[in-house]
Amino acid sequence: MSSDLLTTVDPFCELPIETLESGVGLDDFTKENGMDIAEEAVEISYAEKLKPEEIRWFYKDGVDKRWIEFCGYDSLRIENAWRQKEYSNNSTNNNHDAVDNNHDDDNNTKDVENVVVKGGMYDVELDNMRCVSIYWPGEEWEIMRATWYYDASWIPLEPEHSKVIEEAHLKLFDKQNNSTGSTPSDASPSHTYKVLHTEHFSEFHVDWHAINDVALYSEYTTSKLMRSVTTRLGFSKTSGYQLRRGYKTIAVMDDKPYDIDHLVFVVHGIGQKRDTGKIIRNTALFRDCVDWCKEKYFPSSKHRIEFFPVEWRSSLKLDGDIVDAITPYSVMSIRHLLNTSAMDIMYYTSPLYGGEVRLGLQKELNRLHHMFVSRHPNWSGKISILAHSLGCVIVYDIVTGWMGHDKHLLSQISPDISPDGLKFNIENMFCLGSPLSVFLALRTRTTSTNKIDFVPQYLCKKFFNIFHWSDPVAYRMEPLLVRGYSKIEPVLIMPYGGVDGQQDNEEREVESPTDTPIRGGDKGWSLWGLVRGGWNNKEGGSSPIPDNNPIRPDEELEQRLDYVLRAGGLGRNYLYTVRAHTAYWNNYDVAYFVLTKLFPNLET
Repeated sequence: MSSDLLTTVDPFCELPIETLESGVGLDDFTKENGMDIAEEAVEISYAEKLKPEEIRWFYKDGVDKRWIEFCGYDSLRIENAWRQKEYSNNSTNNNHDAVDNNHDDDNNTKDVENVVVKGGMYDVELDNMRCVSIYWPGEEWEIMRATWYYDASWIPLEPEHSKVIEEAHLKLFDKQNNSTGSTPSDASPSHTYKVLHTEHFSEFHVDWHAINDVALYSEYTTSKLMRSVTTRLGFSKTSGYQLRRGYKTIAVMDDKPYDIDHLVFVVHGIGQKRDTGKIIRNTALFRDCVDWCKEKYFPSSKHRIEFFPVEWRSSLKLDGDIVDAITPYSVMSIRHLLNTSAMDIMYYTSPLYGGEVRLGLQKELNRLHHMFVSRHPNWSGKISILAHSLGCVIVYDIVTGWMGHDKHLLSQISPDISPDGLKFNIENMFCLGSPLSVFLALRTRTTSTNKIDFVPQYLCKKFFNIFHWSDPVAYRMEPLLVRGYSKIEPVLIMPYGGVDGQQDNEEREVESPTDTPIRGGDKGWSLWGLVRGGWNNKEGGSSPIPDNNPIRPDEELEQRLDYVLRAGGLGRNYLYTVRAHTAYWNNYDVAYFVLTKLFPNLET
């Protein structure tokens, strides 16, 4: 795990007392650094204000609620903007009562512009201490300016505490007051461990023993009792929690993200009406999985992917909530769930609303693309789409220009609709848990011999249909194109990174349930019996193949389309069948697969 994935905790709300009491001992700290406290104090007798490169800015992750460091490039620019803002505020306050008709003070009072961070994906708003997404609404993170940290873990102290500690530190070791050389820090031998200064807070206090020896002690009863006992026994001090001033690594402008060379638009399926922020969270989960795989297996790679969540559902009016009006009050909760999820499928198959759904997604995709290229006019990277569930069907129809039987109705809704659909070319299309082949089968009369048209390569170079055996919504694509492929297994997505990767994946699959045996025997026909039969077939043996050559050479597809996840990596719990449809977002096999398909040179 990289240093930027710091776990944040409030030291007295979430962190156990024992952790603080058994934290890095002050004696251990001095031994580890190979110096005596008194010696270090003599060498450094005063403290100066921290430089911009010594300060680090953090943002709180929206998924795991962790403080994560900004890169050096972003941190320096945020710090400089913050200092400019502080200088402007101080100048305005100092000159508040002064009147100078000949002086234009606009430069002092104007707001500092937002700082664009994380490779151009987010804005930092210093006025409200937030980091907000630029391309999609609804995602914002709290930010903080960190100056003091817990030793070893480098978890930043809360800003209100750090501010008090920093002011006290600068005052205690002021250069002018200590210019004679007789400083508080070198006046006390280390064996007595004299406390030079103490700052009290509600749940802890901070003691200064030397300029480089500052410790935090809990105010809980156990801590007070321990200090009393050790004092009576003659010990000079007890174990506190060592604090460090300034971040462990200096911020430099060269520490910045690489340029984006691949955009991936992530399209949601059904159910988004009930939770409009779900696709943002799912995209963040998948982004973290891809970043983890990239850092672990390809740490020297200079490729950079950006995943854009595409939320198309909330902007659609569709029936104007008439379905909710006609819904009986009986079983209201389950009816509401169906209205906000399964109804999307009915809307899309409706000749009245299907075109409106396509148009809504098409507009959002084109809006994101236009917004990005307007900010990056010289960008020449590639674009792919990763869609889930019903989103796969809608994207496919937009890409291929399928209008269905609602072309006339759609022209009434939006006369300016373009049959071209998207304003950009697609390199890859990844479908997760896709029912696309069912929709296509119901639209086209197929026989066992004919081969239907699918998607030309000039519209989409490569297509990947990714599914899990347990997913009740997913269907294969290849047998729809060539019937003989029903006798050929889909391509198995191998555990990423080989055997070690498989172990890592199983350790990190936090949401995969363990196997739960079914008690009692089967009684007649049941859905679970069919599901279990499918698992036994796929895991315990091979499918029966009538002949060795189920397809002729002229029927063979130019590229395989169906890719299945290993069952062992996702679990075989029967209840997991319901959850399998949404289990792709935090699956590291999927993340590794997508990463290496986006950049085939990684594995070569």
